[in-house]
Amino acid sequence: MDEIKRDELLEAENTILQDISGVLEAMETVTRYEVFEVVREGKKLFSFRVRGLDDEEIEKCRDQATKVVKDRRFGSLAVPRDFNAAKFNSLMIYTATHPEDRKALWDNKTFWEKTGVVTGWQLVDKVLKRGEKDAVIELIEKLSGYGEDNENLEETLKNS
Repeated sequence: MDEIKRDELLEAENTILQDISGVLEAMETVTRYEVFEVVREGKKLFSFRVRGLDDEEIEKCRDQATKVVKDRRFGSLAVPRDFNAAKFNSLMIYTATHPEDRKALWDNKTFWEKTGVVTGWQLVDKVLKRGEKDAVIELIEKLSGYGEDNENLEETLKNS
């Protein structure tokens, strides 16, 4: 390496390291978990950790929550028919839950037997109240990066 290129690299070293640091920080936010506490009548019942979801995971949840039927009008092509929003939300919560918490809570066979469910997402649906599910979904969306730009957009619109 000639002396000029070496000097240029040394001058740009701080910028390069900051860029790498930013990429690493962005990667860490993908796996950052936050605790959600289920509190009813002022009493903490239990808590579990959730993370943000990526596009692929959300799309998988959406597909599982959408009933598909064969339509003869389209040559027996499978066509999405009914979307179950409650199932979608439960699937998102189930998917975003930390693997250890999911195993102990949502995939607990003893809980399944007591509640009459056969899958983890169904237990989410049985255990959490509607408002609690909404709050967990909001936390998952925040961890997924939703809402961050909206706050800046609102502030920009107010000031313009």
